[in-house]
Amino acid sequence: MFVFFYCFFLPYLNFGLQSSCEGLPLAYCKSRGLTRAFSQILRFHFQEAIIYNPFSIKIFCFFFFQLIARFLINWIISFSIFKKVLIFDVSISALSFLFCFYNLILPY
Repeated sequence: MFVFFYCFFLPYLNFGLQSSCEGLPLAYCKSRGLTRAFSQILRFHFQEAIIYNPFSIKIFCFFFFQLIARFLINWIISFSIFKKVLIFDVSISALSFLFCFYNLILPY
């Protein structure tokens, strides 16, 4: 949840922190602009988010669905068998991580 709060309030904060990726091409630093892109996604400015980082929407979706999944899994665990739910949760989370982050993991 902190990621979403931080990215939403980012335009109003004046930290003056500069990214270590600033000025590098996307091929060398694939995570460049993700915070600014998340901030734009939270304001529903999807085209601007893609300009900051072309992978931002998939990565944002991973974090958003994981946030929702944490609440759902905790609720389901109270009614179900813990081991089966845990195996399902880990499997789905790992697969969604690979799908959303494979552009950042694999070289061009």
